[in-house]
Amino acid sequence: MSRRFEYAVIQLADVSRNERLNAALAIFSDQGLELRIPRRLEKLRALSSALDVDGVRTAISQLEDFDKELLDQGCTDIGDRIKALGALSPFKLSSPSYFVAPTQAIYEESIARLTKALIDPEPARLRPVFKRTKLLTLMKSAFRSERVLAKRGEDISAHRLVSNVVIAEGLNADFVLKNGAMHVIETVDASSDDLSVRKVVADIAVAALVLEQARMKFGENSTESRLVYDASVEAERVAMPSLEAAAHQGTRLINWASANDRNTLIDQLSSLAVPYDVKKSAKVEIHASTQHRFKLN
Repeated sequence: MSRRFEYAVIQLADVSRNERLNAALAIFSDQGLELRIPRRLEKLRALSSALDVDGVRTAISQLEDFDKELLDQGCTDIGDRIKALGALSPFKLSSPSYFVAPTQAIYEESIARLTKALIDPEPARLRPVFKRTKLLTLMKSAFRSERVLAKRGEDISAHRLVSNVVIAEGLNADFVLKNGAMHVIETVDASSDDLSVRKVVADIAVAALVLEQARMKFGENSTESRLVYDASVEAERVAMPSLEAAAHQGTRLINWASANDRNTLIDQLSSLAVPYDVKKSAKVEIHASTQHRFKLN
């Protein structure tokens, strides 16, 4: 049975300069607090070269003891625990979010992905990685047919569907359309029978994280998030708890295999976007007097 795990990002802040850096991950449960601290915290010295990194690590570790005291005192609400930990320590904790993991292996993989996306220093910049799936290709083809897929070089100001849009460091949305609200679309292609359950659930977790970051970036009330999935019957059965968890965060689920879902999605987004004009073929008129002599009738 899938379980829901709530987490928050532990941040070290420089109040005087209004700067903060993500330092570690805190996963909450009824039994206590699990901390995931990266092996290297040197990036925190960006706040101050005089920062005692080992001291910061020790202070983060003490949050487990603080949280245990809160639980012993009957403070079980995660929101209240986050506020109290922020008051008892030099750290600020982000608002809680959550992921769903049916197994311990997927739990560890989800935490590893979150740590890489939110905590670890950004590695040397590489060329952007483009998602290549059958589902994404089909969606691009559908939007291109409706003349609402952004052309090369266009951004969201064109009010068309732009693909592979950067939402946060290491997180790109499959499509973004700006028209009043920001319409952010993520895809998960689980139609192949060769995909493992772990891969499907992990892909959904990453998609949900992208959509969550989009809501944080563009504003909760200004973001319409959609998760489009294509899955085999077995994959859909296994992935449904993770899909429903994304839906609980305000994301619309669209089953691409459903003709009704698919057509509704295409119609809705096409009606919101600004289609580009079709180039009209120039009429070429050839007069007999301008033709070569032996072509004349």
